[in-house]
Amino acid sequence: MGDTRARSQIKGAPMWLLLMELRAPLVTLILTYALSVLGLVLIPGETTAGEPYAVSFLDAFYIVSYTATTIGYGEIPYAFTETQRLWMLFVMYATVIAWLYSIGSVFSVLSDPKFRRLRAHQRTVSRIHHHKFPFWVLCGFGGAGSQLIRFLDQSGIRCVVVDDNQTRTDTARLSDLSYEVDVITGDVAEPQTLVDAGVTHSRCRGVLALTDQNQVNLTVATNVRILAPRLPVYARSSDDANTRNLRSFDTEVVVDPDRTATHSLVQLIQRPNAYAIYHELVDPDLNRLQLISIPDDGHWIVCASGRLARIIVDAFNHHDVRYCLVSPEPVEAAIRWVAGLGTEASTLRDADVDGASGIIAATEDDGDNLSILLTAQAEHPKLVTIARRNRPTSEPVFSQGDFSVVLREGRLIAQELFARIQTPLLHEFLGQLESMPEPLVAGIFERLAARRTDQDAELSHFAVHLVETQAPGVIEALAHGSSIPLRVLLSDPGDGHRQLPAICLLVRRLNGDLIPFPGEGCGLQEGDELLIWGEVGVRGRIDWLLGRQDIFESVLSKVMKSSTSHS
Repeated sequence: MGDTRARSQIKGAPMWLLLMELRAPLVTLILTYALSVLGLVLIPGETTAGEPYAVSFLDAFYIVSYTATTIGYGEIPYAFTETQRLWMLFVMYATVIAWLYSIGSVFSVLSDPKFRRLRAHQRTVSRIHHHKFPFWVLCGFGGAGSQLIRFLDQSGIRCVVVDDNQTRTDTARLSDLSYEVDVITGDVAEPQTLVDAGVTHSRCRGVLALTDQNQVNLTVATNVRILAPRLPVYARSSDDANTRNLRSFDTEVVVDPDRTATHSLVQLIQRPNAYAIYHELVDPDLNRLQLISIPDDGHWIVCASGRLARIIVDAFNHHDVRYCLVSPEPVEAAIRWVAGLGTEASTLRDADVDGASGIIAATEDDGDNLSILLTAQAEHPKLVTIARRNRPTSEPVFSQGDFSVVLREGRLIAQELFARIQTPLLHEFLGQLESMPEPLVAGIFERLAARRTDQDAELSHFAVHLVETQAPGVIEALAHGSSIPLRVLLSDPGDGHRQLPAICLLVRRLNGDLIPFPGEGCGLQEGDELLIWGEVGVRGRIDWLLGRQDIFESVLSKVMKSSTSHS
């Protein structure tokens, strides 16, 4: 009931605004017509015989109508007297002026930016409430939001964008996506704005609170929890107290950009193989493995301040990463500290730049970060250089800079959320990746490299679900008691059934059990979900294999015979 009433109010708002603005012109037009008609009725006329007559109200209204609209002019039913013609002069000028005033007012209202925004808002809300595809509501179209909506689009996931900044919403409308994104300009902290964006819609899959204001994200999460308790909320938070508050009412995912960046740093320094796999899987723009060589000896120079500096120091202490902090103010837990920004060579020498493995420029100013790294490279050209990019407008400089890694806050948040939204299986694998020893992760590289025909080919990942609708051949074979090893699914249905350039990263059983990095002899079961990773094009071959029962039976028979002969 409440949702219907809210929508009806929005639907009638433009018409109400139009009528409010046209009150004076309409009153003027009505009074002009009434006075013109009344004058013609009261002024006596003469027949052709010279007898007096009175114009009827119908005739008077007819005469005024065709005169006022400039259709024509005629004296009916008899020729007018001089008094009537004098009155008609008044009628001509008065009604034309009244019409010009009214028409001008209509055009003024229709061209009013406020009215046009309201009409656009009405059309957008109407489209959202008639959506036939699942969608997410994205609150905040900043660095993280603009990256995430593009990532999701590449996986066929749609979004509705809400932002209170007209410039950002205009940018969202011009986004190069595969669909026309619906954009609402409004305060996301207002419950009605969320309702307009479709949080109560049956096809809404969740809400992404990614504004740069912690309190706004908290308000969005609380409002959604009441308006649509079934929906998951993924929120950004850069404050520990706000994070605890969000988690107190079971917000599904809370992403802290500072902690996410710090985790990425620790992973890069101590587990470069896991770092390379993680970023290839969670970043649709990164379709190749980029393994960065990290020296084992030497310390790290950390140029940062404020909350990020404290989080990095705590993490490096916990993971036994040797470092020297360079910051204007000391951090209590810092084992070694040098006062300064790091932009001067003398400061870096005090931090022993010659004996360092790498340097992290993570201040809140992009100019300072660039200066730090350029100075460090001049002092020690072989340093591993990690830059923090704060503003998206600085991207041309950082992308052209000769830096080992660039930490982009918006991209890090988008990667984290994309991994959770695209497929739950990917997120579960990344959780397993966290606890895997680095030598085991390195073995993944070797297994994939051994199967690849082109080491420079782009990579992709996808999920396979062994159910009747997606894999009829597998289900039929299992029903007849056949044993199906994983190697069958990784065989090309054509080209002599050679092995496909792909590996399986994770198998999730129907009962929830997880098998990370299963061997090719791993037996498959009905309801299994598999995360496949390999060269672009592999998915089409596997989909063909699983979708055709006759082809699958042929491949299964030949692969099993080949395995028996080799054994």
